[in-house]
Amino acid sequence: MIRNSLAIASVVAALTGAAMAQTAPQTAPQAPAQTAPAMRQAPSSLAPNEFTTRSLVGMTVYAPKPANAATRSADPATTASTMPAPSAAPAAMDDAQWRVMRERHDNIGEVNSLVLTSDGRVKQVVLGVGGFLGIGEKSVAIDWHDLRLIRDSNGKMSAIVMRTKEQLNAMPNFVEPRT
Repeated sequence: MIRNSLAIASVVAALTGAAMAQTAPQTAPQAPAQTAPAMRQAPSSLAPNEFTTRSLVGMTVYAPKPANAATRSADPATTASTMPAPSAAPAAMDDAQWRVMRERHDNIGEVNSLVLTSDGRVKQVVLGVGGFLGIGEKSVAIDWHDLRLIRDSNGKMSAIVMRTKEQLNAMPNFVEPRT
């Protein structure tokens, strides 16, 4: 009997101790929590003069055909020198302007990569020129401002560079440094 009483007393003591341990200690009221400054939300759409790297990498690049490089037309729709720099909105072309541009320019390759400065600005564009289906292609870097962006009537972006295919092929090969 004493054994049962001791067992019951130890169980009661253990349960009340556990119950007492669960009681929250009373503390002084805390100051209201400070809220973090609101984060600036990025816009969910692009302005007409903005574009993503996805629309640049893989973009087709055109160069004037040798006959047109020497005698450039004054037609602003087909002359890259009168088109806005890449920082402006790509020049829109209707189907007739697009056909004229294609007659006067060669498809010389596409944009393979972008070279960025430490503050995130595009410095150079790496073009894949020459070759066929990637075989024999070489990479050359040109200044970002040497590209003139254009947009066809379907909204697809392309670029014109005012160097001939031969001039681009004669440029030194761009070698990306390994890090």
